[in-house]
Amino acid sequence: MNSTVEDVTIKEDIGYEAVMGIIDRYIGYKVNWETIQKLDIIGLDEISLKKGHKNFVTIVSGRIGENTIILSVLKDRKKATVKRFLKTIPKRLRRNVVAICSDMYEGFINAAKKVFGKNIIVIDRFHVAKLYREGLDKLRKKELKCLKEKLSEEE
Repeated sequence: MNSTVEDVTIKEDIGYEAVMGIIDRYIGYKVNWETIQKLDIIGLDEISLKKGHKNFVTIVSGRIGENTIILSVLKDRKKATVKRFLKTIPKRLRRNVVAICSDMYEGFINAAKKVFGKNIIVIDRFHVAKLYREGLDKLRKKELKCLKEKLSEEE
């Protein structure tokens, strides 16, 4: 989690090609929808394959009852790619999806809106909390600066 392929090569002491081979063998790029009876929540997130590079893939996960599974790894994080994947979900499963959880990346949000409508999108709590903290910290710094200008050192 939260690691690039390069991070994994260092942590596990194996080569980059070995990690990519594992990804290719064990993570499907196409979903066998017949094996999935019900899909409650879909998660969309991206990871960078290499630090400092714009080489992103999209991880599509699914919440099925109590289990979370990786449905697919998409080749990039473009809106068109994500939208195309979401359209492959059979209508019988799409009807049961109660939420699509994503970060605030517009490509994911707009792709999900096109396929599922806007009332089903949920921004993940980690990104919301991060924005909240950033806003609060800016306000705190601004108020502290204002107080320092108005009050004496003693006050």
